[in-house]
Amino acid sequence: MAPVDNDAVKNLPAEQPLWPIPTSFTHGKDSVVLSSNFAIKVRIGSQQTSLTSLENYPIIQKAVARCMDRLAVKRNTTRPDNSLDSSVGQGSILSELVITVNSPEAALEFGAIESYALNVTFLPITSSNFFAAAGNNNYVLNKREDEHHHAEILARQSAIALTGTSSAFLSTETQWGILHGLETFTQLVRSRASSSSTAAGDNIVNTLEVPNAPWSIQDAPRYSHRGLLLDTSRHYFPVADIIRTLDAMSTVKLNVFHWHVLDQQSYPLVSKTYPDLTAKGAERADRIYSIDDVASIIRFGEERGIRVLPEFDAPGHTASWGRAYPNITVCVDALPHSAYAAEPPAGQLDPLEPFTYSVLDGLVKEWAAQFPDKHVHIGGDEINFNCWKTSQRLKEYIDKPEKRRELESKLPPVSPEGQNTMRQTRSGSQSDEDKLLQVYLDRAIGMYLNQKKIPIVWEEIALEHNVQLPESTVVQVWKNAANAKKIIQQGRPVILSSVEYWYLDCGSGAWLVGSQGQSWCGFTNWQRVYSYSLTEKLTPEQQKMVYGGEVCMWAEQTDSSNLDSNLWPRTAAAAEVLWSGSYDAEGKSRPLLQAARRLSEVRERLVEMGVRAAPIFPSWCSKHPEACLKER
Repeated sequence: MAPVDNDAVKNLPAEQPLWPIPTSFTHGKDSVVLSSNFAIKVRIGSQQTSLTSLENYPIIQKAVARCMDRLAVKRNTTRPDNSLDSSVGQGSILSELVITVNSPEAALEFGAIESYALNVTFLPITSSNFFAAAGNNNYVLNKREDEHHHAEILARQSAIALTGTSSAFLSTETQWGILHGLETFTQLVRSRASSSSTAAGDNIVNTLEVPNAPWSIQDAPRYSHRGLLLDTSRHYFPVADIIRTLDAMSTVKLNVFHWHVLDQQSYPLVSKTYPDLTAKGAERADRIYSIDDVASIIRFGEERGIRVLPEFDAPGHTASWGRAYPNITVCVDALPHSAYAAEPPAGQLDPLEPFTYSVLDGLVKEWAAQFPDKHVHIGGDEINFNCWKTSQRLKEYIDKPEKRRELESKLPPVSPEGQNTMRQTRSGSQSDEDKLLQVYLDRAIGMYLNQKKIPIVWEEIALEHNVQLPESTVVQVWKNAANAKKIIQQGRPVILSSVEYWYLDCGSGAWLVGSQGQSWCGFTNWQRVYSYSLTEKLTPEQQKMVYGGEVCMWAEQTDSSNLDSNLWPRTAAAAEVLWSGSYDAEGKSRPLLQAARRLSEVRERLVEMGVRAAPIFPSWCSKHPEACLKER
């Protein structure tokens, strides 16, 4: 559990509760006022580019437009920040923010550079006083500091070239850094009621200002993979819900939307190759995701720096596939369901049916073209061997080794891609059941590798089965936080989503009819979410194998009516862990009291955006969090 308070950790001013907290920042005590004609200008490398000529860089163009729209809302809203001290002197008028970016068309992929340097001063900036403020660049750099240092050098280069009275600049290597820097700038800007404001709300024109100037921020993410998983099979979520979720994710600098689009209950993803999968497997004809829907979600995410990572969970969790093609599945709807599946309805792909691989190959090719991300989640969790043993053919394969070659001879051969750089998950001989699982994995993974995709699997494949996986395979940990170390010791990178901290669906009570007990997993409040230290008990070398993490929203008891309140603001708590880390630059734990003050403001921002975020405590506590401490 994170400490309640820790005076040793540097805090942000109360007027500017930035979230997530930047890696490094300094600020002063003066105030800079945004002029009525404040503008944002963009320089691509050394070439200054006006906003109107950014058509070739639509992601930057739209990011600037969104920032200006949000500033306009602040200027014209009836909710000015009454906490601002009117006695603080105003250093100067801020007329523009100048952005410099070197690589404006960088790929949106794992490991993309997202760092930025943001500087706001109350005096016109020159190259000489910027260098004095920034200090020298003789650092001993680690990987993360390299990214900060890179952004700082860009900032210095920009400062030398600046002319006029501009006193705010944002410098980044890529357009993704621009997105994050503009989000931080928007949060720095506060509104103050001006004399032209009226009680009736007519002619509202607030003063926009940046308190506590000068600001100097160097920022970069602690982890490259910062995600949210949404299950759209157990309940369908309209595209508008997903778009709203992506928008909220961008405000807290999350960058991966893990779309668990298919599962045993329904198959809502339209397929051009096998349209019957949706026609017969979707919950309803109007609860599907068309090809255009998918494209719009991917495009909306990209505009906000969010990768859309699809998951096609198999060979378990595939009862919905069998509605269209019964011959590729076994034990569909078998009872009692608990003997054959984690939850109803039961059903798994048949790994010895040749048509299974015909369908899968066609789908993998279609998915690879539809989803541009280099990674793909292929599932692999909760495989039930009892289900497979209901098939005479599969049982024969398990029980009679002498029959295996004959049964496998009827299947398509394993792709050469699927035979390269394979490594066993554990030492020792395979069980008969795992040999059957290997038949499926060899062919399915080979298909993804043929499409140049990097597979991600759930932890069971790596920890509960003795199988061969490609060396490139990434493993998502969910059952126990301590399992991360076991997988890293196999030499495999991990994405962390421990049910103990980051399963946001837990705690609503058991849902099977006839149950009156609690959920199988307990509710995690925002403080528990915030306390997840992803690298605890890992050596520095092992920590490098942690790609990041994801909160998970499984949808057994979540639909459009409660999606927002189940996700937010707890997801924001995880977002700060993933961007800023659980500890500050000096290794001190970030305290809950500071986080509570800022998270309460995050929740207000989300509500203003139209996100129905849940409160974290009574509204009185948002003004007096120190009076709402748990008494020892």
